[in-house]
Amino acid sequence: MAGVKELLQEKDHVFLDFDGPVCDVFAKLPASEVADRLKRLVGPDLPREVSASADPFDVLRYAATCGPNAAHVVERQLSRLENEAVSSVSPAPGAVEVIREWVAQGFTVTIVSNNSVEAIRAFLTVHELVEQVRRISARASSDPAHLKPHPTLIEAAVKALGTSPGKCVMVGDSAADVLAARAAGVATVALATTSAKRRSLAALRPDALVSDLTDLRLAP
Repeated sequence: MAGVKELLQEKDHVFLDFDGPVCDVFAKLPASEVADRLKRLVGPDLPREVSASADPFDVLRYAATCGPNAAHVVERQLSRLENEAVSSVSPAPGAVEVIREWVAQGFTVTIVSNNSVEAIRAFLTVHELVEQVRRISARASSDPAHLKPHPTLIEAAVKALGTSPGKCVMVGDSAADVLAARAAGVATVALATTSAKRRSLAALRPDALVSDLTDLRLAP
């Protein structure tokens, strides 16, 4: 894996995942509670793996198999709950400083996330990051098929910036981030804050691996 600072210095655009690197979306409103509330919208006869899941996105994916109306209802409720969740959380330690530093050094910053555009925009507004984040490439429909690990959101960000994949780097803390970026031809920096996550992300062979977002600061 490459040195992270050398990797960043080769790029013009930073794509940053939202949940984890920027904030812990479900820190105050647990993801398991959100998932349970979404399950009630779909109905009682859920497949065992969906019924047992604490991941809201598993419920959204299942709802999509039930038809567009079910997917729309679940996605709209998920978006509302994400808005509620981010209203009570603070930025991740060092996130604001790192984003501001990147912008000051000439990088553009784009949030690329499976969370809703509305929730991300609301969070950025409250924490005065709207001017620092050039674009948001995130969930804007009830169709989960093109969420990460599918490369659509990253490809859309590249296209919107009028650049090439080689000028971009994706920073994220999940396998979905690494896989989506690789499929789009974009370099990856994996953020692993625990030893277990470090092992799992290292197995995917990202271009660089860091344990803290502040490891991505370029200023001395």
